[in-house]
Amino acid sequence: MNDILFIIQARMGSTRLPGKVLRRLGSNRLLDMIVHRVRQSAFYQKDRDNLVIATSDKETDDILEAHCVKHGFRVFRGSEERVLDRFVKVIEAVKPTVVIRLTGENPFVDPELLDMMIKAHLDQGADYTYILNTPLGICGEAVSAKLLTDISRIQALGDQYQEHVTLYIRDHPDLYHVQFLEAPEQFRGPQYRLTIDTKEDYESIKALYQKAGERPDISASELISLLNRNLGAANEREAE
Repeated sequence: MNDILFIIQARMGSTRLPGKVLRRLGSNRLLDMIVHRVRQSAFYQKDRDNLVIATSDKETDDILEAHCVKHGFRVFRGSEERVLDRFVKVIEAVKPTVVIRLTGENPFVDPELLDMMIKAHLDQGADYTYILNTPLGICGEAVSAKLLTDISRIQALGDQYQEHVTLYIRDHPDLYHVQFLEAPEQFRGPQYRLTIDTKEDYESIKALYQKAGERPDISASELISLLNRNLGAANEREAE
């Protein structure tokens, strides 16, 4: 069996919304909610705890490390800017075959969608798998751990490829077995943002979460249905 490792990339030093990964959403911290949801994946293995938080070695992330330790989350620290190097250090320590890259601003990452992506990635023996036309923030990326290590060793690798872990693969799809999957109907909604990058995102996500009953296990498909209904109601009001 392929060794799967979920890596959640997170840090406190966001310029647009500092400390967002430990902000509250309902009664939960954002990071705690993401970890809880990822652990619902059929590919999460409790006995080996194949989920880690990859944060920076900056002093600002000491509080994030302390939070992870307190809650029993595995945490690795590395370069803030050279995020690819940070991932490779985790890979070298844990030695997975496949990495599932996630980020710490996506509270509604959906385990059902993750499982669909991972299964397709393994079935096709792909180097990289991504699901298209979902709302931003409800899935992740599946990528070969060896490929990330190989890319990190490319001489004179551009800074943008160090900062954005999978960008080199996406910019060179002819070099690798890349698969882009269409989202199932219930997960479609590319016009929506279910990610928290700015204060405006945070306020709108909080409002949506409250409207949905502040249920940490709510499926992304249910949230999309709620957004569709809200949009339909708004269009009806405009038409009156």
